[in-house]
Amino acid sequence: MDLPKCGLLSKSSEQSVPLKKIDIEVSIQGFIANVRSDLHYINDSDENLETKFLFPLDSDSAVYKFEAEIDGRTIVAEVQEKSQARTTYNDAINSGHTAMYMGEEENVGDLFCIELGNLPAQTAAKLSFSYVQELDMNRDNIGTFMLPTVINPRYMPDCTPSDEQEGGEPEGVSEQVQRKSTLVSDAGTLYCSDFTIDLTLIVAGNRNMTTYSNKIEVEVLASAIGRKQIKTSMKLNTGSDFTISILYEGFDNPWAHVEEGNKESQSAFLSSDVLMVNFVPKVEIKDKPCEFVFIIDRSGSMDGDRIEKAKETLLLLLKSLPVNCIFNIVSFGSTYSFLFPKSQEYNEENLRKALDLQKTMEADMGGTEIFKPLQGIFKQKPSTSHSRQIFLLTDGMVSNVPSIVDLVRKQKNTRIFTFGIGDGCSTELVRDVAKASHGKPTFVKDNDRLQSKVMSILKSSTCGITDVKLDWNLPKDCSLVNIPEDVPTIFPGEKNILYAMIIGDISKNNNGKKNSLKLSGKAGESTVEFEVEMAFIFKLASDCDVPLPLHRLAAKRKLSEMEICRSDENNMNTLSVDVNIPCRHTAFVGVDKNDKHIIVGLQDEPRVECSFTESAHYLGTVASASLDLKPATCMSRKMKTAPASSLKEKFFGFFHSKKKNSASSVSSQSRQMAPEDSLDMMAPVQMMDCGLDDLDEDIADDHKESKYDGGYKPSKVVQLVEKQNFDGSWKLDESLCEIISKPLDRIKEAAVVKDMNVWVTAIVIAFFRKEFAQQEAEWNMIEEKALQWLKTKDLEGKDVIREASGFLSA
Repeated sequence: MDLPKCGLLSKSSEQSVPLKKIDIEVSIQGFIANVRSDLHYINDSDENLETKFLFPLDSDSAVYKFEAEIDGRTIVAEVQEKSQARTTYNDAINSGHTAMYMGEEENVGDLFCIELGNLPAQTAAKLSFSYVQELDMNRDNIGTFMLPTVINPRYMPDCTPSDEQEGGEPEGVSEQVQRKSTLVSDAGTLYCSDFTIDLTLIVAGNRNMTTYSNKIEVEVLASAIGRKQIKTSMKLNTGSDFTISILYEGFDNPWAHVEEGNKESQSAFLSSDVLMVNFVPKVEIKDKPCEFVFIIDRSGSMDGDRIEKAKETLLLLLKSLPVNCIFNIVSFGSTYSFLFPKSQEYNEENLRKALDLQKTMEADMGGTEIFKPLQGIFKQKPSTSHSRQIFLLTDGMVSNVPSIVDLVRKQKNTRIFTFGIGDGCSTELVRDVAKASHGKPTFVKDNDRLQSKVMSILKSSTCGITDVKLDWNLPKDCSLVNIPEDVPTIFPGEKNILYAMIIGDISKNNNGKKNSLKLSGKAGESTVEFEVEMAFIFKLASDCDVPLPLHRLAAKRKLSEMEICRSDENNMNTLSVDVNIPCRHTAFVGVDKNDKHIIVGLQDEPRVECSFTESAHYLGTVASASLDLKPATCMSRKMKTAPASSLKEKFFGFFHSKKKNSASSVSSQSRQMAPEDSLDMMAPVQMMDCGLDDLDEDIADDHKESKYDGGYKPSKVVQLVEKQNFDGSWKLDESLCEIISKPLDRIKEAAVVKDMNVWVTAIVIAFFRKEFAQQEAEWNMIEEKALQWLKTKDLEGKDVIREASGFLSA
């Protein structure tokens, strides 16, 4: 099978335009990363070319600059409404001008398409763009930045959204889905023999740094921010995603940054001041009985390590469930099936049935089609006495995300926690489904422990605060507009970041006073409140190395909210154009009007638009970098720019501003605030050339060849969890002795109580604590169940766990 050409290609002749080098510069300040990219191409042919390529970009990143430097001239792109941008680009190409276009692909919000037209013969081109994004924060104060090097195939199932999902039972336990899918992207990457990717990383407040082949770990001290930074450089491999992991120390206290707007800007949004607030709510919430539905991706691309991790994770989840819940398991690929026709009581018999399924799971169900299984679940109305919590584990290879999000958004009393597994997972799917359902997105790279991340989420999944209301105690004549307006679900113990647009001069009226934020909302049937004091830290626009990063992130948050809520397209376009950040309905476009080059063969031919599927093999690459650009020649917008004052009137038509008083408040329906995960850098794309029917099998073969010739052996944690009884106890047998490396007769001789099950259970708890302290998130709820069981037994006045610890150390 011939691999398709890929990289930056000529659209007319499919002649490759070699990508020689990618430079990446990542600058991390606090919880925000700024990424700058340079892609160096050379057209060494004798013809002027039109080129096109795709690249992955996290759906929550805010792209604020797109430029090209060609033959000493710089083209600066600006955001226009998408059809207008396309017309501007086509008109420029047909007139012989060099032009460029960049926008989201249809129905795939985390893939961007860049077109460069009339690239002169024997000419070098440097494409540059910049974006900002929050790091993905977890409960352990670790932030993650990701540089993807892979775009996985995306499927477009022929599933028409239906309004019938509001009632009724599934049409049987197993539902066959017609496998008429469109393979959206399918290509291999073509590099020059001397191709390189160079990364430069700058971290403020750094204390220690450790470098691995595909990961950098950094410790950052809050006290060192602003006075210390480290800079390092390295070459990257193109075979797997690259991760930067930041451990934050001293960031426990809440704080608020005020970023001054650019008062000279014509943008209504960018000229206003913006507030960013960071806090960790510490409130006790009583758990409500829940229905747990575990949706497991069993498509062929999950084969190998991914499916084994998913099986181990499912085992831990099943063993850790509270006794007062109901549960179900849904497997999906091209088809889907339910373990039970509807969720059943969590008891010993039903747990046994679930474990029988868990043991036999394989990645053998074809493609990745998520819409139908979700629709099947939603046909069953959630219990009035149980809050429905859905855990979706997938490698996210789908492209009909808007249809899935629309389906999810209509559901009541349902929260979805999404887990994107492996390199190349769709960030749009994982983020937007969680946001639309008031849940939380999590990304797990192939080298990460899925088990720990899922179990950490399970522990907090039942205690989210919804219907959130924020009361700000602010200086006189100042008020705020929350961004997003519908405040996301707040999870106690987790870092939350919120934005707001400031109305009034807060720096003038603040006088160094502390301000407060009072948060209130619903947790189950109860009302909870949390109040925090914070001093405002003022940052002038001139103080930022990156132009207005908080403004860009706040604008992207608002655009994301409007997209999920399907807000008026004209309002979205107005905001997107005003802040120069593209959304689904807008795109970047730039034209070099100082030079003319006619592409051979195009002068007399009408331009025909190329659909996403037709152009799938023009898949390409990107990353990030330092810019050293000459004064730019900017295209003028065809759209007339309104004055800042009139734009503000438009904005406050769809921003519901608060009353101007010292204690302002806005009520909201809860929507999930993503931790704004992983800063996906634009990087080389690797794809496979195969038909739909062969695709998952080929991916599965690649996984097997790389790691599984010798078979998969579960960890000792998993082996012990498998052996735990439903009541939380363990029994003594030879296999358990082998796991903990203690002879059976010695365990019996050392017993400090008559009940051998009590002694063995204490030994297992002590073994977890001694040998697997760093994986506590995986066995913590298992231990809690065992401790509850021990409380019901006669311990004969002994501290059995301390005695067991001494026995293991002997």
